[in-house]
Amino acid sequence: MECVEEHHDATTPVIIVNNLINQAPKTWKSTEGVAKHCYRKNFLSGSCCWLMLYLFIILFGYVSPTPLRASEKHYRELQAHGLEYLRRFGYLSGASRETGNLMSMEDMSDQIKRLQRLGQIPQTGVIDRRTQELMQKPRCGNSDNNITFGHRKKRYTLAPTKWEKKNLTFRIVNYSPDLPLHNIRNVIYGAFQVWSDVTKLTFTEIMSGEADIMIQFASRYHQDGYPFDGKGMILAHAFFPGSGRGGDTHFDDDERWTFNSSDGVDLFMVAAHEFGHALGLAHSSEPGALMYPWYQGFQTKFLLPRDDIEGIQNMYGPKQGMELPDLPPVKPTQPPKTDNDGNDGDDGYTVNPTDRDPNGQAPDPCTQSFDALTVVRNEVFLFIGNWFWRLDSRNIVRDPINIHQFWYGFPNEIKRIDAVFERKPDGKIVFFAGDKYWVFNANYLVSSFPTEGRPITEFGIPPDVKKIDTVFVWGFNNRTYLVSGDMYWKLDQNNTYVEYDYPRDMSIWRGVPVPVDAAFRHSNGKTYFFYGPNYWEFYDLKMKTRVGYPKPIATDWLNCKNVKSSLVNQVQDIWQKKPDSSASLHSISAIFLAFSLVLSRLWNQV
Repeated sequence: MECVEEHHDATTPVIIVNNLINQAPKTWKSTEGVAKHCYRKNFLSGSCCWLMLYLFIILFGYVSPTPLRASEKHYRELQAHGLEYLRRFGYLSGASRETGNLMSMEDMSDQIKRLQRLGQIPQTGVIDRRTQELMQKPRCGNSDNNITFGHRKKRYTLAPTKWEKKNLTFRIVNYSPDLPLHNIRNVIYGAFQVWSDVTKLTFTEIMSGEADIMIQFASRYHQDGYPFDGKGMILAHAFFPGSGRGGDTHFDDDERWTFNSSDGVDLFMVAAHEFGHALGLAHSSEPGALMYPWYQGFQTKFLLPRDDIEGIQNMYGPKQGMELPDLPPVKPTQPPKTDNDGNDGDDGYTVNPTDRDPNGQAPDPCTQSFDALTVVRNEVFLFIGNWFWRLDSRNIVRDPINIHQFWYGFPNEIKRIDAVFERKPDGKIVFFAGDKYWVFNANYLVSSFPTEGRPITEFGIPPDVKKIDTVFVWGFNNRTYLVSGDMYWKLDQNNTYVEYDYPRDMSIWRGVPVPVDAAFRHSNGKTYFFYGPNYWEFYDLKMKTRVGYPKPIATDWLNCKNVKSSLVNQVQDIWQKKPDSSASLHSISAIFLAFSLVLSRLWNQV
């Protein structure tokens, strides 16, 4: 709608309604012409401009140029903060506040992308909302400038120096008032033990004199050239091995330090990270690694991640007699037996037919949304809650099976599967539930794989991602993709780690609903996406869903009978009720109001 209301009072601004939708009129018309045009297009009211102005004032208040100036000021402050962040953490190496302002937009964009890649957010090259949120996250004060990116599996980074001895001393110079002294000492000892458990290093406390690692709680400026910023963001910093300040570790005393609690900043996690710096480890690009720059919160049962173990052992060697365990998958403890009752198609899966219906009745797949969907051994598997169904080539759904009675090794607390895929080239089956994953060989959890699962961060997924919505193999390039919310990642050729330049925004997959329930590649080579009761076929060459979709899952995939669209069901249910029902009248009114609004919208665009 392009409406203009002009006032002759010089103190009153001209209100241009079409600016509300960020569109300028192609040509300017006289007030009279526009008013007639507006009246002609709007069949509901002859005073559309006054109505729009009234709504605008209600929603946004009086219009003045002040918000624009405030927006420009906010933008400048945002850019200044971003520049300072990049400079402080080593992205503008050697740049001062003055010289940083002389950088080209291209150079600045490249450094923002480096930060975004490390933070596992879309690499837009501008300080967008996600980048602002990343810059506000609590983190270590050490620089990120030593981090290198590549396709290598080892994401740790070594400092240019290390200790030339294995027996190191430390001294706690002062204590935080937030915790009792004995708790702080226990935390410090435990944080050092994280590293001594996997190396030949030993740590001895001294009560006076100069130690290799001097530990101090300090605020703001504390005479080391790297002042703290008060509560929030920078939690601590440490110096790499060397003489003088080498190895010294400082904690921001303005933080609220806690012990064995998620309420505050966990001193153990921060201390273990900073001592990694004091031993010669720089920041890692591995999400979930202890040496990842951002604070990862309190963990009840902390185990040093593999990336950190490999990094520290690269410098100081493994502990005597310690062998780094191989990563799964490995062969199961006993081979799966082939079921001969005709229920599993003699495909190598083991299932107990007497356990088909434990814990009550399975949900109806004709009326429920899928949690996950995949193809395993050329057979379609549908998951809802803790049940799954199998479709044969004729889309005939076999009887439901409880996941705990078929996939041996799942912990009992798992009540639903978020995503699953068959990993190539080894044929293992990978399940995702929450922020954990499991690897199965046929329907047995691979031996040595922990029953509690492993963190999805091992795939390179950022720690703030709490679940994977779906995993699918795209028929166009035969590559595996992980989706969570409005972001997606592509896995490498071995399906073990996300590739460079990810995550990306799901808007690239035009027409695909976000969030998505499930997706998979059919044996016909086509890729399908599922959400609620509907599904979409994807047009690979045009990177969008095909015309004519969505279509109902129940009738097209499950051969369900008497399944109607939700809108048709609602309308028919309403009309079948008694005519004097107030609920019916309200429902009917709501539906006709919706149709009226749609019709009005179409009329205004004529």
